[in-house]
Amino acid sequence: MRETGARVQITHHHINRPPVPHKHPRPDCPFCSIIDDGAPATIVHEWHDALAIKPRGGGCTDGHLLVLPRVHVADFTTDPVVSATVQLRAAELAQELGGQWNYLTSRGPDATQTVFHGHLVPRTAGDTLALPWTRPTREQEPIR
Repeated sequence: MRETGARVQITHHHINRPPVPHKHPRPDCPFCSIIDDGAPATIVHEWHDALAIKPRGGGCTDGHLLVLPRVHVADFTTDPVVSATVQLRAAELAQELGGQWNYLTSRGPDATQTVFHGHLVPRTAGDTLALPWTRPTREQEPIR
C-alpha cells in the first residue's frame, strides 16, 4: 500500500473487548453441537461467522430459518457485536431470497428464549401467523 501511495485508516471495533471463546461452556447447547460437533442439520447458508439452518419440525411458516452465530453467547445482550452479526447475516439472506420477512429473537424464558439465535420468518398475505406480541381484539387487529 505504501508503495502505491495509498492511505488507509483501519478502525477495529472490538480492540478493547475480550475475545469470545469459540467453544462454549454448555455442552448441552444444540446449536453449538451443530456448529462445533457436526450434529445433523439442514444448512441453508454458511458464513465465516454465522450459519442459517432449517428448524427441526419445519418452523412456523414454510421457509422459516434460524440464523446462528458460530460462537456461543447466552442471549442477544451478552455480546452486541455477535448479535449484530447474526442480524446482519439474516438481513443479507432475506435480501438474497427476496420477499417479506420478520426477524425475531428473544432474551429469557419469559420471552420464549431457549438458546440464542435469530428467527427469519417469511411472511405472505393471509398467512394467519400470530406473532407473540399480537393480541386479538374484536377486529383481530395487531397491536402497533
